[in-house]
Amino acid sequence: MTSIRGSQLLKNESGRRLGAGSARVTIASALAVLALVTGCSDPDKEILARLDTPSQVRFKAGRKVAVPCWTCHDLAGTVKKVGPSLLGVYGRRSGMAPEYTGSDAMIAASIVWDDRMLGAFLSNPAGFVPGNRMVSPGVRDQASLSNLLFYLRHVSEPGARARGGE
Repeated sequence: MTSIRGSQLLKNESGRRLGAGSARVTIASALAVLALVTGCSDPDKEILARLDTPSQVRFKAGRKVAVPCWTCHDLAGTVKKVGPSLLGVYGRRSGMAPEYTGSDAMIAASIVWDDRMLGAFLSNPAGFVPGNRMVSPGVRDQASLSNLLFYLRHVSEPGARARGGE
């Protein structure tokens, strides 16, 4: 087995070493390399197996859009972060995530999250619910937003990643 040193991972096509600020090094690519090096499997492998090819493409595109979300949110419902867990977000009322104190604005908005409401919120969080604590500027590109919602719908359902190939 060939070993790969960390310094070898951050090189461009011409072999020049890339710095941490390089536009070529992204969080998603770093995580993908880490998964390959450590032997971690894709947590969405079972979900992807249930999808047809066009849906897999859309799912993966949505997963890329979601990368910045994981700074503040988790999907497992087990890691406390700045924002609420997105596990079970569909059908949940705004500001009411388990073990999370929502902002007064989110509680007062009393939104039940579905594709339409999440789409409106995620495209412009500060404009849709003024006074909420989410710092994201939003996802303005409609195709990216649609893919993000497709991805979230599949991964946020409780047990979605544990179902296997049913």
